[in-house]
Amino acid sequence: MLRFSSLFLFFVIAGITACKNDPPVQIASGDASSTDAMEDKPAGEQGDFTYVVTGGAVLWSAKKTMGTTHEGAIDIASGELSVHDGSLVSGKIILNMHSLSVTSIKDGGEKRDLESHLKDVDFFEVDQFPTAEFRFDEVLPNGKTPDFNQLVPGALTIKRKTYPVNIAVDVNISNGELTARSPAFPINRTNWGITFRSGMLGTVKDKLIEDTVLLTFKLTAKRQ
Repeated sequence: MLRFSSLFLFFVIAGITACKNDPPVQIASGDASSTDAMEDKPAGEQGDFTYVVTGGAVLWSAKKTMGTTHEGAIDIASGELSVHDGSLVSGKIILNMHSLSVTSIKDGGEKRDLESHLKDVDFFEVDQFPTAEFRFDEVLPNGKTPDFNQLVPGALTIKRKTYPVNIAVDVNISNGELTARSPAFPINRTNWGITFRSGMLGTVKDKLIEDTVLLTFKLTAKRQ
């Protein structure tokens, strides 16, 4: 009986000693993981910044009621965008109307003829109105188009006529660079006095050019 008690005491003491010598166990908590994740995530830029547009274009698509569709582009000449705490809040974008081009025609002569006509008095009168402008003073959340989750309500000025336009946009701002793009959105050209062969004038149907024009834009900008 004494021998059994001695052995039992020996094993108890050995077990206690082993526990004391084991390295401490690290228990990861949810809070610690969250803290590490927050430390790894880069903070957005805080404060007010001006971004200068460095490039971009507005793509256009127009068609005859009973005919072909034509497409082209207009260069973004310049612009300034205001960013507050990492979010776009306002801006002004200038289009170079002399840069208006047709991309849907391969024949050089036909391409030049249509470009010349679009720049003439029937359409944009670019010699008299060399620029167009889009200006906006707010940016709203847009829940209707997930890939373009912001809505820019602004004013588009063409041929010195200004009309409101709402544009869904996707904006990314990182490391002093900003990119923005939109899906295709419609405008009615007659709002800016471009009525050549418009249905509103009673034009013969096979000569009609649809009043709705689809526009898409993309641009890049850098922080000053």
